[in-house]
Amino acid sequence: MAGSFTDLPMKLLTPSSSSNIKEFALKTVPAASKTEIKSFLQSMFGLQVEKVRTLNMQGKKKRRGGHLIARPNYKKAYVTLKTPFVFSSDFFPVSAIEEDTKGMDKLSNVSERGEWKALQLGAKYDFSQGRT
Repeated sequence: MAGSFTDLPMKLLTPSSSSNIKEFALKTVPAASKTEIKSFLQSMFGLQVEKVRTLNMQGKKKRRGGHLIARPNYKKAYVTLKTPFVFSSDFFPVSAIEEDTKGMDKLSNVSERGEWKALQLGAKYDFSQGRT
């Protein structure tokens, strides 16, 4: 079990919307209990927690060159609040994440149109002129 709140790292998983949230998900260490999660949220953030449901998740495992590479196991906690909560932009910047994904879409569109011919295999690039 975790000894204190500083030993209880939590990561907020992306909510579907940032307004009037009554239930949200957290990712934490496997040793955290429901009562520890509830008391942490009530004391640190002042949230009124109704119930906490938890799942023990196995970390993903891959084989690379004969070696087994694994991500650590974690616990996923679904927290239900007594009253709806509105996330501020400072607490969880949903708009910043959406802007980043839009920028990534623009980059993929450029590569689909063939504007980055220099990145293709076998293409010759003239660095002095900046063109293929």
